[in-house]
Amino acid sequence: MNLDAVGLWLGRLIMAGFAALVVAELIRYFRTALVEPLAPRAQPHDPLPWKRVLAEVLAAFAASRLLVVLACFACHWIGTGSPADFFMYFEGRLRPWDADHYLGIIERWYVTEGDPRLHIVFLPLYPALGRGLRLLTGLSPFAAALIVSNAALVGCGFVMFRLAEGEGGAALGRRAMLLTLFCPMTYFYSIPYTESLFLLLTLLAALCARRRRFALAVLLGALAANARIVGMAAAIPIYWEWLRADREAHPSRGALARALIGTLAVLPVSLGLLLYLYGNWRLFGNPLQFMVFQRENWSQNLGTLANTFRYCLNNALDYDDHLYQLGVWRPQALLIAAVPALLAWRRKRESPADVAYLLAFFYVSFAPTWLLSGPRYLSAAYALYPLLARIPARKRGFAAMLAAECALLAFMTIVGLWLGKVY
Repeated sequence: MNLDAVGLWLGRLIMAGFAALVVAELIRYFRTALVEPLAPRAQPHDPLPWKRVLAEVLAAFAASRLLVVLACFACHWIGTGSPADFFMYFEGRLRPWDADHYLGIIERWYVTEGDPRLHIVFLPLYPALGRGLRLLTGLSPFAAALIVSNAALVGCGFVMFRLAEGEGGAALGRRAMLLTLFCPMTYFYSIPYTESLFLLLTLLAALCARRRRFALAVLLGALAANARIVGMAAAIPIYWEWLRADREAHPSRGALARALIGTLAVLPVSLGLLLYLYGNWRLFGNPLQFMVFQRENWSQNLGTLANTFRYCLNNALDYDDHLYQLGVWRPQALLIAAVPALLAWRRKRESPADVAYLLAFFYVSFAPTWLLSGPRYLSAAYALYPLLARIPARKRGFAAMLAAECALLAFMTIVGLWLGKVY
């Protein structure tokens, strides 16, 4: 049996386990939202003063960005034998792969001719903010994009702290925040990419839903869906929280009526995606034109986890560029096997809304027919960080986890940002 066949059969086993997990969680999601008796809401933990939280977030942000810069600086010095001109080279490394596409949209917006017409595959919210900042300040598209990305990353740290703090106090909030800012893929969050903005919007939507501010949660979910298509998954935790809140407010309402009303309440999350589809139609006469370009130019269609695991395993062991094996194919193959196993292990300790969100987010992100950016996509799944933060029982265990993240951040920065072998 050849490697391709082994990868396909292993992928089918993973797919079968994933499907079973989805069914079990779907039942748990609706049972806890609609049927099980509601436990008294836990008393909120005393929040730390916002100034202290912001100070901790800024310190972690500075330390994580310094690690990124130092990793690149070491590569430059080793490669050239001199520290001279590092920042000139470093600036060029901050515009890899899709970054120039986003910068082109910030500068010219969407066009219908030439290669830039393909930029319609990139959703509009992130470049719209960069373009707006550029028009207001006169900054270059590159400078405007860096400000948007890094400001959003600081916001991610702050909101992640508050979200996890509400579940487990300041200690859990601090852990989740640190894991977020030192995530191995967060060098993408400081360059012209959409991940930091997308994660911030999803975090804000989840936090507002937990605080029963549903109109704002739905608005933020719609914005997330206008930043990335998978932002539609923000409706999953919002819907669960809405159903439980409605049971508290209207205990006599029937389950079916509650589910239907909740669906209508959360449905506006789709407006962010619908606005993007409308833009496709206005420019090209086809609301799904982005899918045509993805298929024709990037070999992208929605596939299955089994097929993704098959070709990732093949390329992890038999790809002609060893650095791509290390930076793309091996991490993806590992995550396809590890994430479902992690969720199966932790599912009963986590909120049904968060587990359901992670399952949907993971499948949509990892099922494309030609996946190159799985670790980057997964890094924007907000519910992953509080889950990981709860695993170590002792401070030493968390310190080891954070140290491993730092090492991986340095490694992925070198392979991805400096050497350009990660998408």
